[in-house]
Amino acid sequence: MKLVLSQSLLNDPKRRDIEQELVASLLMRDRIEVIIIEDIADLDPESTDALCIRGVRGDMLVVAWHHTQGTIEHLKTLGVIGTFDGETSPVTPVLPISLPTGQYDAMRRRIHCFDLNGVGNPLDARQKILTLLSTGNHRDRLIASPTLNEEIRDSLTHAIEPVKPMPKRGEGSSPLDDLDSLLDEMDSSNL
Repeated sequence: MKLVLSQSLLNDPKRRDIEQELVASLLMRDRIEVIIIEDIADLDPESTDALCIRGVRGDMLVVAWHHTQGTIEHLKTLGVIGTFDGETSPVTPVLPISLPTGQYDAMRRRIHCFDLNGVGNPLDARQKILTLLSTGNHRDRLIASPTLNEEIRDSLTHAIEPVKPMPKRGEGSSPLDDLDSLLDEMDSSNL
């Protein structure tokens, strides 16, 4: 899960200190990457920060100085797609997007929000953020059980099977196939 910190728009020294100490402790102590953006309420949908949020792959926790519902509305306005806290269906893009197999699908992304307004000091905020990150990382894991139907069980086993490396050309004693023979004949002829 990625952590996004939306800085306060207000020029409040207490908020700035909380933000600085929080980011420093998360980076230095916990080795968590923090994406810092301007105040989410003040972002333009075409700004670099908005593009950065939309480009995050996987689940994310957005920490802001707004109530959870306000943060969700701001994210929707910016065009961020995924399933937000308390919602069961994902927010979809304006135009339908069909992705080739193996491409990242943002529709499956879960977005959690955390309001910094009720936090008294950076240590409390850090502890709550670490708790949210750890529960968010473990909440969505699917554990195969005997009650899963055959199709789901098969897809899980295929996803876990190791990929076998392709043998290098010339390894082993495999006979030449027809294409190799034809290429050798063409090479030896003087055309």
